[in-house]
Amino acid sequence: MIEALNRFFERVGLWSYDHRWIVLAISLALLGTSLHFAAGVRFDNSFEAYFDRGDPVYERYLKYREDFGSDELAYIVYEAPDVAHGPWNLEIMHKIKALTAELENGVPFIKEVTSLTNVEFMEGVPDGLEIYELLDDFPERQEQLLEVREKVLAKPFYVGGLVSEDGQYAAIMLEAEKSSIDPLDEIRLDPEGGDALENLYPQASSNAIDAILAKPEYAGIRFHHTGDVPLNSAYNYLFQSESAKLLTIALIVVAALLTLFFRASIGVIGPLAIVLLSIFAAVGFIGIAGWNMDLMFTMVPVLLIAVGIADAVHIISEFRANHARYGDRREAARRTLALVGTPCLLTSLTTAMGFGAMAISPIKTIQHFALYSAFGVLAAFILSTTLLMFFLGIGPRHLSDQRKEKELRHAKGGARIDRFLQRIVEWNIRYRRHILATAAVVFAASIAGLAQLKVDSNFLSEFSDRLPIKQSTLFADNTIGGSGSLTYIFDSGTPDGIKDPAVLREIERIDAQARTHDHVVTKTYSIVDIIKDINQSFHGGDPGFHIIPDDRNTVAQYLLVYEMSGGEEVEEYVSSDYARANLELRAKMVESSLYEGLVDSIDAYLVDEPLETTSAEVTGMGSLWITLMDYIVQSQIRGFLLAFVVIAFLMCIIFRSVPVGMLSMIPNLSPVLLTLGMMGWLDIPLDYVRLLIGTVAIGIAVDDTIHLTTRFKHEFGIHQNYHAALRAAMRDVGRALLITSVVLVAGFLVFLPSLIVSIALYGVLVAFTVVIALVADFFLMPALMLTFKPFGPERGAAAHADIQAA
Repeated sequence: MIEALNRFFERVGLWSYDHRWIVLAISLALLGTSLHFAAGVRFDNSFEAYFDRGDPVYERYLKYREDFGSDELAYIVYEAPDVAHGPWNLEIMHKIKALTAELENGVPFIKEVTSLTNVEFMEGVPDGLEIYELLDDFPERQEQLLEVREKVLAKPFYVGGLVSEDGQYAAIMLEAEKSSIDPLDEIRLDPEGGDALENLYPQASSNAIDAILAKPEYAGIRFHHTGDVPLNSAYNYLFQSESAKLLTIALIVVAALLTLFFRASIGVIGPLAIVLLSIFAAVGFIGIAGWNMDLMFTMVPVLLIAVGIADAVHIISEFRANHARYGDRREAARRTLALVGTPCLLTSLTTAMGFGAMAISPIKTIQHFALYSAFGVLAAFILSTTLLMFFLGIGPRHLSDQRKEKELRHAKGGARIDRFLQRIVEWNIRYRRHILATAAVVFAASIAGLAQLKVDSNFLSEFSDRLPIKQSTLFADNTIGGSGSLTYIFDSGTPDGIKDPAVLREIERIDAQARTHDHVVTKTYSIVDIIKDINQSFHGGDPGFHIIPDDRNTVAQYLLVYEMSGGEEVEEYVSSDYARANLELRAKMVESSLYEGLVDSIDAYLVDEPLETTSAEVTGMGSLWITLMDYIVQSQIRGFLLAFVVIAFLMCIIFRSVPVGMLSMIPNLSPVLLTLGMMGWLDIPLDYVRLLIGTVAIGIAVDDTIHLTTRFKHEFGIHQNYHAALRAAMRDVGRALLITSVVLVAGFLVFLPSLIVSIALYGVLVAFTVVIALVADFFLMPALMLTFKPFGPERGAAAHADIQAA
């Protein structure tokens, strides 16, 4: 099999060299086609990108939106620390009234703006209820406004949402009429304005809010803008800017390193052309499939740089050696692909399979990532074995004898690198048992760390501390209300069923249970709050009547009077037929495990104290995050196991030997175990980005293993001696492995300055896996081969000499 593939790639090398202008034309056609389909691709980091519409959890969320509308909002917490009475200063309140009106009229995709100046307020009057906007009759004197403050602070419904308990902070809520999951044609600000971020919700809304808040007429008020709208907007802008920035830096770093190692323009231009074409091909694949780009795509350019550069480095290194040895470019192209074409194919297949294994993930964005990254990997391989021949064919075909001698000295890295690699070989020969014993200890420690690894995520933690949006969100969470949410939907099963006091008390029970988790839940809203407020208002504002009435008819009459008096707030919390109601839990932007703990606590409570008159289901953004974390666990376990089994099977087929295939998988496991084990020891959780660590690590590690093991076996067939074979294999491919690893580490460390924290940490972790993979292939793999001798027994005098030396 290997020999047949070698002959095939020998022909590929000759054809690509002889028809290199045709190869260039085909490559340019690929570029044009990719750009055509890529033009229609847009970025989407909403939950629509993560869940299929058939997912039961997501279907429940869509049903909730159908009944109650979008749950996305912008939340503006403000303070006025430099004036007396803070937000309740008369001049400040005048500004807030003007600001509220301007936000209502000037922010697109917003259905309602609520502040202290226009919030619905109710009071009992002799003939019923009076419902009015709080400051519709605006106070003329400061004393009057302070009286209003006391009335507001006496109403639990407003405290913790629109005003802090001590009255020092207040807020404006902007409820969105759209959601990030809505179709593209529904979230364009200007239908003819294209799909640039600033023309789409939520960016258009968030930008308009920020522009209004920055106006000089609102000087003296300190604003903290947070909530779903600005957070999602900031994230979308970050993705766009970070993708371009990281790719640019990565290309510059890689180009600099290739220049350093090869000291020839072709050694830089060729690999970079392959990388860029494969990236465009991946984006074109996304366009053809009708998908959108998402957060996962941020990692694709550097991953394809890793794969494309690795193949290119091996081909260029071998080509330069053959060109120096034989002095003919065409002969060098033939011999190069005959020797390294098959290992490059095998490494590309195993890497593509490693990524493709993630297609079984229940997370839609991971499914898409698995397929378009695998496509990009295979595109990079095809380009490396064809287009690269065009670049290597540039220049005089034949070398002079003087030039051949000079090129030969540098082709394999020079004397310094050769001495370094040979020292590694001698270390392996002398200390192989020590290496295996050390590896066993490290593996045991890594497994212990792996047992402590947890799955968790916090959307706010995605943002660097340097970003204002993170500081605003933390400020809001710690002063008034939460920027996150969970929602419970109660279904009575019958129209008007929610008006039953027994049903209302069951909502109240869940409300009370949720409030015990005050480290997560900051505020709750439901129809129960409005019913209690009505009851209290009918009894002269007596706090003792802030309770649910006992009689269903009383509840129905209260709601009728409320609606006839102009009350509208209740519509936010019940369906139009009063069959269903929601309990909204405003929560801090904390780890999803804390959300899950809240839900588990309520579930356990309902087991002990079950609902009797209604059913309850949890939904909302927080619920989707919890489900996403469950899916991550499934993806990591199932995806990695599938990748391991598929790659192990392929390795056995490649080498036509189960012992060789299984031995080669041990160094491939090393970077996975060590990286995940280190994450466990350092309390770094797996999230929806870092869940790829396992499959990416094994995909990268197997590349080095295949190149070294393939050459090791080839050299053993020549020398029939393990020590001699290792020396020859390390001399031939060791430099290429060293170069690719340095380039990969530098490429992934480009993520380090990213303002998206998960991406920055991901880059560090993958760079760590690359280092471990190189160490494992330079030390552990040779130690295993020298110990177990999987290629068969040695023959001849060399074998006898080795036995005597041992």
